[in-house]
Amino acid sequence: MNYLIKPNYKKILKPFVLNTWLILLFFNVAGQTPIEFTNEKSTLIINSGLEMYEDVSGNLTAINVFQKDSFELVKSYPTNFGISNSAFWLKLTIVNSTLLNELILGISNPLIDEIELYEIIDNQPAFISKQGDMYPFKERFYNHQQILFNIKTKDNPSIYLLRVKSWEQLITPIFISSPTYTLEKNLTQDLLFGLFFGIMIVLIFYNFFIYISVKDISYLYYVAYIFLITLSQASINGYTLKFISPNSPYFSNISLILFNSLAGIAAIKFIQNFLDTKRTIPTLNKLYSVITLIYIFGIVTILIGQNQLSYKLMDLGGGLISFYSLFIAIKLILKGSKPAKYFLAAWSVFLIGVILFVLKNSGILPSNDFTNHTLTFGIAIEGSLLSFALAARINDYKREKEISQKEAFQALKEKEILVREQNIILDTKVKERTLELNTTLNNLKETQSQLVDAEKMASLGQLTAGVAHEINNPINFVSSNISPLKQDINDLKTIINKYSEINSTNVNEKLEEIETLKKELDYHFLTQELETIISSIENGANRTTEIVRSLRNFSRLDESDLMLADINEGIESTLILLQSEYKGIEIKKELGELPKVECYPGKLNQVFLNILNNAIHAVRDRKNQDEKGTITISTSVINDNISVSI
Repeated sequence: MNYLIKPNYKKILKPFVLNTWLILLFFNVAGQTPIEFTNEKSTLIINSGLEMYEDVSGNLTAINVFQKDSFELVKSYPTNFGISNSAFWLKLTIVNSTLLNELILGISNPLIDEIELYEIIDNQPAFISKQGDMYPFKERFYNHQQILFNIKTKDNPSIYLLRVKSWEQLITPIFISSPTYTLEKNLTQDLLFGLFFGIMIVLIFYNFFIYISVKDISYLYYVAYIFLITLSQASINGYTLKFISPNSPYFSNISLILFNSLAGIAAIKFIQNFLDTKRTIPTLNKLYSVITLIYIFGIVTILIGQNQLSYKLMDLGGGLISFYSLFIAIKLILKGSKPAKYFLAAWSVFLIGVILFVLKNSGILPSNDFTNHTLTFGIAIEGSLLSFALAARINDYKREKEISQKEAFQALKEKEILVREQNIILDTKVKERTLELNTTLNNLKETQSQLVDAEKMASLGQLTAGVAHEINNPINFVSSNISPLKQDINDLKTIINKYSEINSTNVNEKLEEIETLKKELDYHFLTQELETIISSIENGANRTTEIVRSLRNFSRLDESDLMLADINEGIESTLILLQSEYKGIEIKKELGELPKVECYPGKLNQVFLNILNNAIHAVRDRKNQDEKGTITISTSVINDNISVSI
């Protein structure tokens, strides 16, 4: 790879005037206009003398094309072929009127995919070189991102064929210059882009450090936008292929779409956050989502090989975001938004740069150092102004915060005075309310005490009724047996009295009378009945004793302190007292061996009584009365605790 160096001049006198006159005479006769290069210290922008042929198939060779008599004279410069799948052949005739034997034929568009140069020698096209965005950078003759061909013009005139093809918008600004002057111009261009790159790097790091300090997401979106738009400009100017992916033409070829689309998305996020469009204009803000989708589709289509569609989507997204953001900024300014004023100034500079760049590509403005870099430095100025806008917004926030703090402090003072006054009033009301609450509380306590006593009395009444019923049964049984007992005793006394009448003279007679009396009184049945009555009375007495003992065990009225008690015994006592209540209900007792527990036995028995009462009522109120209800009571030891389950 060669760097541009100043060639050696051959100090050979040529009859310039004669040659020029003969060449002009020849082409005037032939109807063609040669392109004459006369000043080796300048760049000749070709704006006439080009002929064009469109190869729609894109497959024709240089010989096929040169033999065709279908070239048309190009009428507008620089040549803009738009977005097309065709290959375009350009024919130009160069007359070198300088002392140089070598010139530079260049195209100021590094994005062109394929460019092939042929020289017509002996009426046959001879291949010279090929360059473009689709070929590795190392294959270039000159170490520069611009499309530069080295041509030797020993014979005047020289006819050249250029084949250009690209899926992007195909613009071919062709120029002729000397190697030395081209080197100077390229150095100037590199220095200008280096200046642009330096400005953008400073903006990126400066604002990133601010983001780390203030944690404002606007700075992060700004940094992302500046970083991506810088890479986008690097792609437009050919630096991506030269520095980032010299051996990967594919990435360089799609980098413009990727970087530009991502920069557009980052710009949208920055605008939405900086101008707070979601809050201030929620309806209009929705179009930004549509533009974001357009950019995303552009990225997807470039990755799947739909290059021209992705380019059109990128252009569509760029056009929408450019003018829609301008409209949004103006609308927000009318609403009194300060950030919108800063944004409008920066965005306007960017749009002016875009417009001047487009006018230059359209040939309305001349191509020079100023117009060639309007977009680049428009972006640099925009980035700087947006950075100032972010700083101004922070300052505005600080001022607003200080004002709000002063207002808050003043309001706090006023509230403090009001609070003091309210405290005095509140203190008086609290005292009054406290007195009312104390009175109400005392009334509630008294009512609660009455309710508790009433509940206790109701429970005691229920228990007393049950106990009375249980005691009444055996007593009634005893009472009902007294009369037959008396009758049986009287009958026995009659028999016994008969025995007292026996003496030595009437033994046999009295014994017969006694036997007759026994038969009359049914002595055998009488003795059995007496045994039955006495046994029944004994059972009734025992039952009464058991109930009294259970009642005493249940109540424990004489025990108001904690003491060791048997839980199972308390349950048994409670069941005895409730025996009349659970008639018709099966009681299953699964009482395990329990140690004595330190407790209040009377209160614990009251708990058992209440739960068992509820259980009895629940069983009696069940829907299915056909089935016999069951209450299961189980006790057990679990670890260090006693479990009672009803």
